Amino acid sequence: MRVVRGLNPQLMVVTETEANNNSPQFSARFVDTLFHYGAVFDSVDACMGADDESRTFMEGGIMGRMISNIVAREGEERVIRGVKLDVWRAFFRRFEMVERRLGPVAWQQARLVHETAPNGEFCTVERDGKAMVIGWKGTPLVSVSTWKFFRSARLVNGSKHLRIEFE
Repeated sequence: MRVVRGLNPQLMVVTETEANNNSPQFSARFVDTLFHYGAVFDSVDACMGADDESRTFMEGGIMGRMISNIVAREGEERVIRGVKLDVWRAFFRRFEMVERRLGPVAWQQARLVHETAPNGEFCTVERDGKAMVIGWKGTPLVSVSTWKFFRSARLVNGSKHLRIEFE
């Protein structure tokens, strides 16, 4: 995080699989992976043709390897360690980062995809605090959140309220 902070980003966007693949207990990791990737495969099946080369590559070449790494590897061999949004929130707060709201354009784009994509009615787009969680048939799949390093604060005196703005 020192390296990231040293880059002095104005904003950091984090997109993460919304699954707890980092559990040290095999059974918990297996069950969470089963439900998460079950929903992922169901969404792929509904949105892509069975003969689509991209689908074949994604299912076997990417997701198959990810699932194998999550459930069949331990220790340093297991490199895929997805965690849910709340874990990221706690992690970033330890490094003096504040979560920022996603802008209205991000929500408009999500709604547009939700309304126009094939089988979009099965896709869920929900707000979780300041973040967006995208799911399939009620199962959260991916979270998108934005973060900024806490630098300084200033008090802004409004007509009836006092608020803190982060710079």
